[in-house]
Amino acid sequence: MEFFEAIDTRRSVRQYLPEPVPRETLQRIVAAGVEAPSGCNLQLRQYVIIDDPGLMDRIRPVSRALAGAPAAIVLLVEPRATDFGMEFWVQDASAAMQNMLLAATALGYAGCWVEGALRRSEDLLRRELGVPGGLRIWSLTPVGRPVAIPARPAKPAPAEVTHYNRFGCR
Repeated sequence: MEFFEAIDTRRSVRQYLPEPVPRETLQRIVAAGVEAPSGCNLQLRQYVIIDDPGLMDRIRPVSRALAGAPAAIVLLVEPRATDFGMEFWVQDASAAMQNMLLAATALGYAGCWVEGALRRSEDLLRRELGVPGGLRIWSLTPVGRPVAIPARPAKPAPAEVTHYNRFGCR
């Protein structure tokens, strides 16, 4: 799939066909996350690929976006500052997740960025996935072939939100 086609067609999907996702495909999606920018190149991200059906069933209560998904990728971060005292791990994790969602789309799969719902289930995920204490469970995406592609949600035209050289100059 061409790059801008992946951007234009990516959607948040919450219903998946009941077919397994090849491990090689999941690895390619994670590889796209690894290639995302990282502040000061600290590379504070780790990934857990879940393709075991029993484990998927145990973590489904975390989010309804996982219902029926044959696989998931959990994004972990080490929340620490750079040597300059600044923290970039939130931005790093966000860039990695966006890369993974675009990669899934380009490969004919779909996902859904799940973040906020994880806070209330972090203990369950930490236990089920064996996540060590120094890492934070930041976000996850289910991965699978979509049952259907949702319609494009309303978004502003680029000209409506673009300014040149100074806010208000179109």
